[in-house]
Amino acid sequence: MRLKGTMPRFQPGCGRTVLVLTLWWLALTEPIVRAHDPGLSSLDVTVRGDAIAATLSMAGSDLASIAPHGGAETSQALRMLARESVLLFVDDQQIPSTESDVAIGEGGARVLLSFAIPRSTGANPRVTIRSDVPKRLARGHRELLTVRTDGAVTTERMFDAAADSVILDLDAAPGQVQRVRSFFVFGVRHILTGYDHLVFLAGLILAACTLRELLVALTAFTIAHSISLALVVVGGVHAPPSIVEPLIAASIAWIGIENLLRHRPRPRWFLVFGVGLIHGFGFAGALIELGFGSSIADVATALISFNGGVEAGQLAAAATILPLMWAIRSRPAWQARLVPICSLLIALAGGYWLIQRLS
Repeated sequence: MRLKGTMPRFQPGCGRTVLVLTLWWLALTEPIVRAHDPGLSSLDVTVRGDAIAATLSMAGSDLASIAPHGGAETSQALRMLARESVLLFVDDQQIPSTESDVAIGEGGARVLLSFAIPRSTGANPRVTIRSDVPKRLARGHRELLTVRTDGAVTTERMFDAAADSVILDLDAAPGQVQRVRSFFVFGVRHILTGYDHLVFLAGLILAACTLRELLVALTAFTIAHSISLALVVVGGVHAPPSIVEPLIAASIAWIGIENLLRHRPRPRWFLVFGVGLIHGFGFAGALIELGFGSSIADVATALISFNGGVEAGQLAAAATILPLMWAIRSRPAWQARLVPICSLLIALAGGYWLIQRLS
Protein backbone atom coordinates (compact mmCIF):
# COMPACT_ATOMS: atom_id res chain seq x y z
CA MET A 1 0.00 0.00 0.00
CA ARG A 2 1.42 3.36 -0.97
CA LEU A 3 0.91 6.67 0.72
CA LYS A 4 0.61 8.76 -2.41
CA GLY A 5 3.07 11.45 -3.28
CA THR A 6 6.21 12.79 -1.71
CA MET A 7 6.61 15.75 0.57
CA PRO A 8 5.80 18.96 -1.35
CA ARG A 9 7.89 22.07 -0.99
CA PHE A 10 6.48 24.94 0.99
CA GLN A 11 4.56 27.29 -1.30
CA PRO A 12 4.90 31.07 -0.74
CA GLY A 13 1.32 31.62 -1.89
CA CYS A 14 -0.10 30.05 1.25
CA GLY A 15 1.97 32.16 3.66
CA ARG A 16 -0.98 34.17 4.96
CA THR A 17 -3.01 31.01 5.54
CA VAL A 18 -0.10 29.41 7.37
CA LEU A 19 0.34 32.46 9.62
CA VAL A 20 -3.34 32.63 10.55
CA LEU A 21 -3.59 28.89 11.24
CA THR A 22 -0.35 28.94 13.23
CA LEU A 23 -1.55 31.72 15.53
CA TRP A 24 -4.91 30.01 15.91
CA TRP A 25 -3.28 26.67 16.75
CA LEU A 26 -0.91 28.22 19.30
CA ALA A 27 -3.80 29.99 21.02
CA LEU A 28 -5.84 26.81 21.30
CA THR A 29 -3.03 24.52 22.38
CA GLU A 30 -1.08 26.86 24.64
CA PRO A 31 -2.26 25.08 27.81
CA ILE A 32 -1.21 21.75 26.29
CA VAL A 33 2.26 22.73 25.13
CA ARG A 34 2.94 24.37 28.47
CA ALA A 35 1.80 21.32 30.38
CA HIS A 36 3.87 18.51 28.87
CA ASP A 37 4.06 16.68 32.20
CA PRO A 38 1.04 17.24 34.48
CA GLY A 39 2.95 15.59 37.29
CA LEU A 40 3.27 12.19 38.96
CA SER A 41 3.31 11.57 42.68
CA SER A 42 3.27 8.32 44.62
CA LEU A 43 1.45 7.13 47.71
CA ASP A 44 2.97 4.09 49.43
CA VAL A 45 0.72 2.49 52.04
CA THR A 46 2.14 -0.08 54.45
CA VAL A 47 -0.20 -2.25 56.53
CA ARG A 48 1.15 -4.03 59.59
CA GLY A 49 -1.55 -5.36 61.89
CA ASP A 50 -3.66 -2.44 63.12
CA ALA A 51 -1.10 0.16 62.07
CA ILE A 52 -1.15 1.81 58.64
CA ALA A 53 1.56 4.17 57.34
CA ALA A 54 1.16 6.27 54.21
CA THR A 55 4.11 7.96 52.50
CA LEU A 56 3.31 10.70 49.99
CA SER A 57 6.22 11.43 47.60
CA MET A 58 6.25 14.46 45.30
CA ALA A 59 8.65 15.87 42.70
CA GLY A 60 10.29 19.27 43.01
CA SER A 61 8.14 20.77 40.25
CA ASP A 62 4.99 19.92 42.21
CA LEU A 63 6.45 21.43 45.37
CA ALA A 64 6.87 24.73 43.54
CA SER A 65 3.16 24.75 42.71
CA ILE A 66 2.03 24.32 46.34
CA ALA A 67 4.68 26.59 47.90
CA PRO A 68 5.86 29.16 45.31
CA HIS A 69 8.09 31.03 47.79
CA GLY A 70 9.91 27.95 49.09
CA GLY A 71 11.75 27.91 52.38
CA ALA A 72 9.92 27.04 55.60
CA GLU A 73 6.62 27.57 53.81
CA THR A 74 7.25 24.42 51.75
CA SER A 75 7.32 22.09 54.75
CA GLN A 76 4.18 23.58 56.24
CA ALA A 77 2.27 23.57 52.93
CA LEU A 78 3.29 19.99 52.21
CA ARG A 79 2.27 18.77 55.66
CA MET A 80 -1.11 20.48 55.30
CA LEU A 81 -1.63 19.08 51.80
CA ALA A 82 -0.89 15.55 52.99
CA ARG A 83 -3.13 15.77 56.07
CA GLU A 84 -6.05 17.21 54.11
CA SER A 85 -5.69 15.05 50.99
CA VAL A 86 -4.61 11.58 52.16
CA LEU A 87 -7.63 10.17 53.97
CA LEU A 88 -8.32 6.83 55.62
CA PHE A 89 -11.81 5.51 56.36
CA VAL A 90 -12.78 2.49 58.43
CA ASP A 91 -16.41 1.45 57.82
CA ASP A 92 -17.05 4.96 56.38
CA GLN A 93 -15.66 6.65 59.49
CA GLN A 94 -12.66 8.89 58.83
CA ILE A 95 -9.59 8.07 60.89
CA PRO A 96 -7.29 11.06 61.54
CA SER A 97 -3.55 10.70 61.11
CA THR A 98 -1.68 10.63 64.41
CA GLU A 99 1.56 12.21 63.23
CA SER A 100 3.32 13.50 60.15
CA ASP A 101 6.99 13.68 59.25
CA VAL A 102 8.30 15.77 56.33
CA ALA A 103 11.60 15.24 54.49
CA ILE A 104 12.60 17.63 51.70
CA GLY A 105 15.53 17.02 49.35
CA GLU A 106 16.88 18.37 46.08
CA GLY A 107 14.71 16.14 43.87
CA GLY A 108 11.45 16.34 45.83
CA ALA A 109 9.90 15.61 49.20
CA ARG A 110 8.15 12.94 51.25
CA VAL A 111 5.50 13.12 53.95
CA LEU A 112 4.87 10.20 56.29
CA LEU A 113 1.41 9.87 57.83
CA SER A 114 0.47 7.26 60.43
CA PHE A 115 -3.00 5.84 61.09
CA ALA A 116 -4.27 3.38 63.68
CA ILE A 117 -7.35 1.21 63.16
CA PRO A 118 -9.49 1.51 66.32
CA ARG A 119 -9.66 -1.67 68.39
CA SER A 120 -13.44 -1.23 68.64
CA THR A 121 -13.92 -2.15 64.96
CA GLY A 122 -15.23 -5.56 63.93
CA ALA A 123 -13.29 -8.57 62.70
CA ASN A 124 -13.26 -7.54 59.01
CA PRO A 125 -13.42 -3.75 58.84
CA ARG A 126 -13.96 -2.03 55.49
CA VAL A 127 -10.83 0.09 55.09
CA THR A 128 -10.72 2.70 52.32
CA ILE A 129 -7.79 4.91 51.34
CA ARG A 130 -8.53 8.08 49.37
CA SER A 131 -6.21 10.70 47.93
CA ASP A 132 -7.33 14.15 46.77
CA VAL A 133 -3.79 15.09 45.69
CA PRO A 134 -4.49 14.80 41.92
CA LYS A 135 -7.50 17.13 42.31
CA ARG A 136 -5.45 19.76 44.12
CA LEU A 137 -2.48 19.85 41.78
CA ALA A 138 -2.14 20.47 38.02
CA ARG A 139 -4.87 19.19 35.77
CA GLY A 140 -3.98 15.68 34.62
CA HIS A 141 -1.80 14.93 37.66
CA ARG A 142 -1.58 11.23 38.47
CA GLU A 143 -0.62 9.34 41.59
CA LEU A 144 0.56 5.75 41.88
CA LEU A 145 -0.84 3.98 44.92
CA THR A 146 1.09 0.96 46.19
CA VAL A 147 -0.22 -1.06 49.14
CA ARG A 148 2.09 -3.44 50.99
CA THR A 149 0.79 -5.89 53.55
CA ASP A 150 3.45 -7.51 55.73
CA GLY A 151 6.12 -6.50 53.20
CA ALA A 152 4.38 -7.85 50.07
CA VAL A 153 2.73 -5.69 47.40
CA THR A 154 -1.00 -6.48 47.41
CA THR A 155 -2.53 -3.56 45.50
CA GLU A 156 -1.39 -1.08 42.87
CA ARG A 157 -3.61 1.60 41.37
CA MET A 158 -3.15 4.75 39.34
CA PHE A 159 -5.13 7.61 40.89
CA ASP A 160 -6.28 10.70 39.03
CA ALA A 161 -8.91 13.37 39.62
CA ALA A 162 -11.73 10.95 38.77
CA ALA A 163 -10.40 7.71 40.34
CA ASP A 164 -9.18 8.62 43.80
CA SER A 165 -9.94 5.78 46.24
CA VAL A 166 -9.55 2.06 46.77
CA ILE A 167 -10.82 -0.43 49.33
CA LEU A 168 -7.98 -2.23 51.06
CA ASP A 169 -8.21 -5.97 51.48
CA LEU A 170 -6.09 -6.44 54.57
CA ASP A 171 -5.95 -10.21 54.03
CA ALA A 172 -5.11 -10.05 50.31
CA ALA A 173 -2.24 -11.98 48.82
CA PRO A 174 0.07 -10.26 46.35
CA GLY A 175 -1.13 -10.54 42.74
CA GLN A 176 1.25 -10.55 39.76
CA VAL A 177 -1.66 -9.93 37.39
CA GLN A 178 -2.45 -6.67 39.18
CA ARG A 179 1.18 -5.62 38.88
CA VAL A 180 1.27 -6.35 35.13
CA ARG A 181 -1.99 -4.47 34.60
CA SER A 182 -0.81 -1.46 36.60
CA PHE A 183 2.44 -0.99 34.65
CA PHE A 184 0.75 -1.70 31.31
CA VAL A 185 -1.97 0.90 31.94
CA PHE A 186 0.64 3.41 33.08
CA GLY A 187 2.61 2.87 29.85
CA VAL A 188 -0.51 3.50 27.76
CA ARG A 189 -1.38 6.63 29.71
CA HIS A 190 2.19 7.91 29.55
CA ILE A 191 2.02 7.87 25.75
CA LEU A 192 -1.51 9.20 25.36
CA THR A 193 -0.85 12.09 27.77
CA GLY A 194 2.73 12.69 26.58
CA TYR A 195 1.99 15.34 23.98
CA ASP A 196 5.59 15.63 22.80
CA HIS A 197 5.80 11.90 21.99
CA LEU A 198 2.49 12.09 20.15
CA VAL A 199 3.65 15.05 18.09
CA PHE A 200 6.86 13.20 17.17
CA LEU A 201 4.79 10.18 16.13
CA ALA A 202 2.60 12.43 13.99
CA GLY A 203 5.75 13.78 12.33
CA LEU A 204 6.90 10.26 11.46
CA ILE A 205 3.53 9.40 9.94
CA LEU A 206 3.41 12.67 8.03
CA ALA A 207 6.85 12.08 6.50
CA ALA A 208 6.26 8.46 5.44
CA CYS A 209 5.71 8.06 1.70
CA THR A 210 4.84 4.36 1.87
CA LEU A 211 3.38 2.07 4.47
CA ARG A 212 6.60 0.05 4.44
CA GLU A 213 8.65 3.17 5.19
CA LEU A 214 6.35 3.99 8.10
CA LEU A 215 6.57 0.46 9.54
CA VAL A 216 10.38 0.51 9.29
CA ALA A 217 10.54 3.87 11.09
CA LEU A 218 8.15 2.77 13.84
CA THR A 219 10.06 -0.50 14.29
CA ALA A 220 13.37 1.35 14.58
CA PHE A 221 11.84 3.74 17.11
CA THR A 222 10.39 0.84 19.13
CA ILE A 223 13.63 -1.16 19.24
CA ALA A 224 15.60 1.95 20.21
CA HIS A 225 13.43 3.05 23.12
CA SER A 226 13.22 -0.57 24.34
CA ILE A 227 17.03 -0.62 24.49
CA SER A 228 17.06 2.65 26.43
CA LEU A 229 14.55 1.34 28.95
CA ALA A 230 16.61 -1.82 29.49
CA LEU A 231 19.85 0.18 29.85
CA VAL A 232 18.32 2.35 32.57
CA VAL A 233 16.38 -0.31 34.48
CA VAL A 234 18.82 -3.22 34.19
CA GLY A 235 22.15 -1.55 33.43
CA GLY A 236 21.77 1.47 35.70
CA VAL A 237 22.67 3.93 32.92
CA HIS A 238 21.73 7.45 33.99
CA ALA A 239 20.61 10.23 31.67
CA PRO A 240 19.57 13.43 33.47
CA PRO A 241 16.19 14.93 32.49
CA SER A 242 17.90 18.31 32.01
CA ILE A 243 19.58 16.78 28.93
CA VAL A 244 16.96 14.26 27.80
CA GLU A 245 13.93 16.58 27.78
CA PRO A 246 15.54 19.32 25.61
CA LEU A 247 16.83 16.63 23.22
CA ILE A 248 13.31 15.22 22.87
CA ALA A 249 12.03 18.71 22.05
CA ALA A 250 14.86 19.21 19.55
CA SER A 251 14.00 15.92 17.84
CA ILE A 252 10.42 17.12 17.35
CA ALA A 253 11.59 20.40 15.83
CA TRP A 254 14.03 18.47 13.63
CA ILE A 255 11.40 16.14 12.17
CA GLY A 256 9.09 19.07 11.41
CA ILE A 257 11.84 21.03 9.67
CA GLU A 258 13.06 18.00 7.73
CA ASN A 259 9.53 17.30 6.55
CA LEU A 260 9.43 20.82 5.13
CA LEU A 261 12.85 20.86 3.50
CA ARG A 262 13.59 17.41 2.13
CA HIS A 263 13.02 17.25 -1.63
CA ARG A 264 12.88 13.51 -2.18
CA PRO A 265 12.31 10.50 0.07
CA ARG A 266 15.38 8.88 1.56
CA PRO A 267 15.82 6.19 4.19
CA ARG A 268 16.17 7.68 7.64
CA TRP A 269 15.47 4.75 9.95
CA PHE A 270 18.94 5.13 11.47
CA LEU A 271 18.15 8.71 12.47
CA VAL A 272 14.80 7.62 13.90
CA PHE A 273 16.66 4.89 15.81
CA GLY A 274 18.94 7.49 17.41
CA VAL A 275 15.98 9.66 18.35
CA GLY A 276 14.21 6.59 19.76
CA LEU A 277 17.12 6.05 22.15
CA ILE A 278 16.62 9.57 23.49
CA HIS A 279 12.85 9.16 23.87
CA GLY A 280 13.46 5.84 25.64
CA PHE A 281 15.41 7.63 28.37
CA GLY A 282 12.38 9.87 28.78
CA PHE A 283 10.12 6.81 29.16
CA ALA A 284 12.57 5.33 31.67
CA GLY A 285 12.41 8.46 33.81
CA ALA A 286 8.69 7.92 34.30
CA LEU A 287 9.21 4.22 35.09
CA ILE A 288 11.88 4.98 37.69
CA GLU A 289 9.53 7.40 39.45
CA LEU A 290 7.11 4.50 39.93
CA GLY A 291 9.66 2.05 41.28
CA PHE A 292 9.85 -1.47 39.90
CA GLY A 293 10.80 -3.73 42.78
CA SER A 294 14.05 -5.39 43.76
CA SER A 295 13.80 -8.97 42.52
CA ILE A 296 14.61 -10.03 38.95
CA ALA A 297 10.99 -11.08 38.42
CA ASP A 298 9.67 -7.71 39.61
CA VAL A 299 12.07 -5.77 37.38
CA ALA A 300 11.24 -7.93 34.35
CA THR A 301 7.51 -7.59 34.99
CA ALA A 302 7.72 -3.81 35.30
CA LEU A 303 9.93 -3.40 32.22
CA ILE A 304 7.95 -5.69 29.91
CA SER A 305 4.53 -4.49 31.07
CA PHE A 306 5.38 -0.79 30.87
CA ASN A 307 7.01 -1.17 27.47
CA GLY A 308 4.00 -3.13 26.24
CA GLY A 309 1.76 -0.32 27.39
CA VAL A 310 3.91 2.23 25.57
CA GLU A 311 3.63 0.20 22.36
CA ALA A 312 -0.12 -0.21 22.75
CA GLY A 313 -0.47 3.54 23.24
CA GLN A 314 1.68 4.22 20.17
CA LEU A 315 -0.35 1.85 18.00
CA ALA A 316 -3.62 3.37 19.21
CA ALA A 317 -2.36 6.86 18.39
CA ALA A 318 -1.05 5.76 14.98
CA ALA A 319 -4.36 4.07 14.16
CA THR A 320 -6.10 7.37 14.89
CA ILE A 321 -3.72 9.56 12.87
CA LEU A 322 -3.19 7.31 9.81
CA PRO A 323 -6.72 7.57 8.34
CA LEU A 324 -6.45 11.36 8.50
CA MET A 325 -3.08 11.30 6.74
CA TRP A 326 -4.39 8.99 4.04
CA ALA A 327 -7.41 11.23 3.51
CA ILE A 328 -5.12 14.25 3.09
CA ARG A 329 -2.78 12.47 0.67
CA SER A 330 -5.70 11.23 -1.45
CA ARG A 331 -6.55 14.87 -2.30
CA PRO A 332 -3.68 16.72 -4.01
CA ALA A 333 -5.12 20.14 -3.14
CA TRP A 334 -5.26 19.26 0.56
CA GLN A 335 -1.80 17.72 0.48
CA ALA A 336 -0.23 20.79 -1.14
CA ARG A 337 -1.43 23.02 1.69
CA LEU A 338 -2.06 20.93 4.80
CA VAL A 339 1.11 18.81 4.82
CA PRO A 340 3.47 21.83 4.92
CA ILE A 341 1.24 23.54 7.50
CA CYS A 342 1.23 20.46 9.75
CA SER A 343 5.01 20.13 9.41
CA LEU A 344 5.45 23.79 10.32
CA LEU A 345 3.25 23.37 13.41
CA ILE A 346 5.28 20.34 14.48
CA ALA A 347 8.51 22.33 14.11
CA LEU A 348 7.04 25.24 16.07
CA ALA A 349 5.86 22.97 18.87
CA GLY A 350 9.31 21.35 19.13
CA GLY A 351 11.01 24.76 19.14
CA TYR A 352 8.64 26.02 21.83
CA TRP A 353 9.31 23.02 24.08
CA LEU A 354 13.07 23.32 23.46
CA ILE A 355 13.14 26.96 24.57
CA GLN A 356 10.89 26.18 27.55
CA ARG A 357 13.06 23.28 28.75
CA LEU A 358 16.33 25.15 28.33
CA SER A 359 15.11 28.17 30.28
